[in-house]
Amino acid sequence: MPVATYLKSVRATARYIILTSTLVAAPMLQAQSAQPYSIQLAAFFTAIDAGSGTISGIGIEPQFRLNHIYASEGFGALSLGIGGQYTTHTKGSDKLTITGGFLEPRWVPAIRSNVIAPYLSLRLAVLHLKGEFANVPGGSSGGTGFGAGAGIAAKLSRTVNLDAGVQFVRQAFGDIGSTSFKPFTTYAAKIGLSLGFPN
Repeated sequence: MPVATYLKSVRATARYIILTSTLVAAPMLQAQSAQPYSIQLAAFFTAIDAGSGTISGIGIEPQFRLNHIYASEGFGALSLGIGGQYTTHTKGSDKLTITGGFLEPRWVPAIRSNVIAPYLSLRLAVLHLKGEFANVPGGSSGGTGFGAGAGIAAKLSRTVNLDAGVQFVRQAFGDIGSTSFKPFTTYAAKIGLSLGFPN
């Protein structure tokens, strides 16, 4: 076989392999976004155990996500989110505010859908709690949170996804004055939109 013909055959085979691999991986990669990066803004719901009872709260969660950390046909896809959270919790004259930053790895199983993608997630957070109380001095303390959960991403357009999920999170905070916060398990739920980039 002439060298030119052989090289032409090799190039054609390489193009076929690349195209096939891309088509196979595409449904998994769109679990977060078809783009390598995405930003997300979500409404965030959680609760805190203040000793006298559980106080629910609402806030926001911005997040930056690296979508293509790893993907394969059999394994699925891994991504990593880096973000922050802010919630306020009010009960009578007492007000608690939680702020913090977190890491959120996700695994999307290898399913053949370009529209819906379920995922499992972990959460590692460094938190800050500020308390304002009616009858005792207020203040602030540091804390941590870790947990796991699941969610689903739904493709709305080529670059926009609807994202909803819930996690069970173990949180711990230091005391604020005479108010003691024992370690507790709570929920963290969110629903929002993510925008993939570059286009």
